[in-house]
Amino acid sequence: MAQSKIIVGLEMGTTKTCMVVGEIHPDSTAAIIGVGEVPSAGIRKGEIADMSMARQCLFDAWQSAQDHADVEIMSVILSVTGEHIYGENGQGSYRLPDDEDIIEYEHTDLAREKAEKIEIAADRFVINREMGNFSIDNRETSRHPIGLTGRTLDVKCHVMHGILTRIQNYLMCARQVPLEVEDIVFAPLATAQVVLTRQQKEAGALLIDIGGGTSDFICYSNGDIVASGCIAEGGNSINKAIIEQSGKPMTNKAAEVLKCTEGNAFGDVKDTSMAYYRSELGNEVSIQRGLLNRIIRDCLADILLDVRDNIPVSVLEQSGMTVYLSGGTSLMRGLDNLAQFIFKVPVRQPLPPGTGDEYSYLSDPRFCTAIGLIRFAQMYDETAMRSTKRGWWHRLLKFLRGRR
Repeated sequence: MAQSKIIVGLEMGTTKTCMVVGEIHPDSTAAIIGVGEVPSAGIRKGEIADMSMARQCLFDAWQSAQDHADVEIMSVILSVTGEHIYGENGQGSYRLPDDEDIIEYEHTDLAREKAEKIEIAADRFVINREMGNFSIDNRETSRHPIGLTGRTLDVKCHVMHGILTRIQNYLMCARQVPLEVEDIVFAPLATAQVVLTRQQKEAGALLIDIGGGTSDFICYSNGDIVASGCIAEGGNSINKAIIEQSGKPMTNKAAEVLKCTEGNAFGDVKDTSMAYYRSELGNEVSIQRGLLNRIIRDCLADILLDVRDNIPVSVLEQSGMTVYLSGGTSLMRGLDNLAQFIFKVPVRQPLPPGTGDEYSYLSDPRFCTAIGLIRFAQMYDETAMRSTKRGWWHRLLKFLRGRR
């Protein structure tokens, strides 16, 4: 009788270290059976700055996830982020021999090989390669062209790569716990597995995941990835600006509470009424709502404009394009209106957790990346997973040997 399979997604973010345990049943359905979450320390803007602190947070999340799921966790699928990671587009073309006109597997493999050959700097490492649709004789597009007739086969490939040493820090941190990393995934690619459907990707979708320290993005056009990357700003940047511009002594917690409970990213910047925060010790701080709204608006606008500058104009202008927001900061009031003003397309903002009848991790934008890692792994059957695992390990080992 077929056995269920356990897959664990690990996200080590700036504000939280999160481990989600998924159980994949023989009928391919999945269930979240455990979550371990602790506040992060030693991680800045998505990158490890203090190994010992980051390792302790990972250890605590690991123990919590094991207790919650009542399983032993030995390996994880890891998401990585940071402004050093970005995506590039490649294209491969293969012309069939003159005596052949039916597309076979070997023809698609040759086209893929050419599409994947993007020159990157010696200190960078390919994290993910995502193939797009095939084009046959510059006309028909197909995800599976095997058996169709044609003379020329073209395919696009989106390659996501980052600085190897920064990725290695995460691998070393996991192994010191100790945990084995089965695969690594650029964070927005994982998030998209939860937030976006296949139909939305084909219609045109820009996903922006705004966390505490970074804002990741990935853009789809006709089902293909056309852009991806990371902006090294997030919700923490807003808190810092509130503290700096308030002109009063204020803790980060006070700034966070004022931002989330009183602020509005598209609110009135001339509102002179006061917003107050009182700590557990009775200390009170205040700020004009208009100033609070302006600070939030300016910080988030900078992030959204940076994302917009990384997306081809023609893609944003295509019919059907929609912006989807995710991440903890995506719950900010007025952010949907601000994003719509900047991108001039429809915007979908997630509902606050617990808005429905029952809380679910699947509907919580803070857990989309970790859960997306499970779905990302689930997309591949056992053979494909082993092939993927060998692929990135082989590239890593080859790189390290070449430096000796």
